[in-house]
Amino acid sequence: MELVLIAIVYVSFSVIAQRKIANYKRIKEIKKDMDIKMKELRSLGSSITKEALDVKQKEITALASESMRHQLKPTLIVLPIFFLLFYVALPALVPASTKISVLSLSLPYTTFFIAVSFILGILSTIALSVYERIAAKKAQPQPTQQQANNQPQ
Repeated sequence: MELVLIAIVYVSFSVIAQRKIANYKRIKEIKKDMDIKMKELRSLGSSITKEALDVKQKEITALASESMRHQLKPTLIVLPIFFLLFYVALPALVPASTKISVLSLSLPYTTFFIAVSFILGILSTIALSVYERIAAKKAQPQPTQQQANNQPQ
């Protein structure tokens, strides 16, 4: 049970660190910019010159690199903490011979900790994604009754 609690604390810290350190607003802006540039490239088709193609590809690559930097920043904080927790704190707290029984499986405590952390991480990511979509829909301006009546049917 202590391992589950430690995993919950670690995943919570990880999610908070990712939200605080990564600039998700900028990442979304970059994605929109990249989508626009890709549509421009597709619309030009084979009529684009090699020089123009090179310029567009460099712009897209620069945006992709910036997005990657924003997404990797939290990893520089979260990963070392995971290693400290996994290789220093857990061995100090849990005897090495500890096995956890799950669904008729006997797992070493390290495997159990990684599995619980992984599952909690996925579930928290899904929950946050759903929450953000709902919040984004609520934030969109709703048409007034007059606007709704003026739309052609």
